[in-house]
Amino acid sequence: MLMTLSVLLAWALLGVLLVGLLLMVKSLQSIRHWFEKTTVGLRAVEHQTKDLNVRAAVLTASLRETIEALHAASGRRQEPARQRD
Repeated sequence: MLMTLSVLLAWALLGVLLVGLLLMVKSLQSIRHWFEKTTVGLRAVEHQTKDLNVRAAVLTASLRETIEALHAASGRRQEPARQRD
């Protein structure tokens, strides 16, 4: 009788452990889905901003040339750029 009770309790313990593990797997799957969406979004942002430094350098050079041309056209002497504190 004691042997039968021990076997039943062992099976009950295994059942409880199995249910707990299944609940944890479901939670982890929902987190995994969220991480996959985040990864896709980050890759899209990385792809869109990969050449941002190059474009910024081109824009800066173009703006400098425009400022120099405006100063030359207006006849004003170009003053050195002031540094901000």
